[in-house]
Amino acid sequence: MRALVLRAPETIEVTDVPKLPAGPGQVQLRVSACGICGSDVRYFMGENPWAKQTLGQTVPNPPNIILGHEFMGIVEAVHADEDRSLIGRRVAVNTFMTCGQCRYCRAGRENLCPKTRHYGHGQGWPKMAYYPGGMAEFCAVPRSQVYELTDSLTDHEATFLDPLIASLHAVDVGAPKCLDKVAVYGAGPIGNLIAQISKAFGAAETFICDVADENIAAAKAVGVDHAVNISKDASVFPDTIQRVTQGEGVELAFDTVGTEESITQSLRMLRKGGVLVLMATKDDEVCFPSLLLSAERTIRTSANARYADFPRAMELLERRRVLVGPLISHRFPLSKAVEAFDVACHKSRSGAIKIILECQA
Repeated sequence: MRALVLRAPETIEVTDVPKLPAGPGQVQLRVSACGICGSDVRYFMGENPWAKQTLGQTVPNPPNIILGHEFMGIVEAVHADEDRSLIGRRVAVNTFMTCGQCRYCRAGRENLCPKTRHYGHGQGWPKMAYYPGGMAEFCAVPRSQVYELTDSLTDHEATFLDPLIASLHAVDVGAPKCLDKVAVYGAGPIGNLIAQISKAFGAAETFICDVADENIAAAKAVGVDHAVNISKDASVFPDTIQRVTQGEGVELAFDTVGTEESITQSLRMLRKGGVLVLMATKDDEVCFPSLLLSAERTIRTSANARYADFPRAMELLERRRVLVGPLISHRFPLSKAVEAFDVACHKSRSGAIKIILECQA
């Protein structure tokens, strides 16, 4: 079968790899579509974002990772007879599996499991010739991790379920209350999903910023109340929030960027007692005035998602409480996945927001 393989940092190719059959407890998918995530780009560049966010460590990636964790497809074959009714069904995949035995899993915090295996990531798997992922024509996945899709969701919409569960968990970490005002730093797919989920949770007003006109236009299209371009001056975003809120600030902010500037500006947006949720942690040291944490302001971090988030995310999409169509900017066949990654790596030039790979010829 054809697949996009990450050989080494900044070295990818579409090539033939063995098609593994569905093993015990698995079903075989004919992959229809797979999104390119920001973390896929970081893997391409040589990072291991999962290890940084969950383990707090820099862990090297093994060679030969089949990238892709935002995928869906049609069940082609099953291992167990009792699963035969799934054959031919369109399904989405919750693409991570945890050990079920560590203290985090047993406490219901499986998103922090250090032994997580995640499709499209090399971390957590035993040594393999090719580490499995969704940027391929076929993929064998656990039966327990597939969810049948309704006709109300398109293939491309279903690829958003993985970023949607990460966004949903982040909003749970922030714990917005009804009529809170919420700000999001960064209007990429995650930021725009967080803003919409916050509205679904009862936020009275949402704010978002970005440096790209395309992202700002997408934010307006999905219903964000105030979308601000900060390409010329980052301070215009907290200034806008202070003006609109009459100097009070927001109860909750999310930072999807994770730089010193974004963290500092996000803290400046918070009112007394406000919470900042960081979606991206990096190796860089961050310095900001400690006075920004006065009056019981808090910084929290969010990592991954929980199993229970997946059906919730499906319902948010099905009920159109979250819109994803305006976030799709590019579509490529799997055969042109290398070109697609070039577009993803040069967003300022390409205007890319979310790129979808169509995995069947």
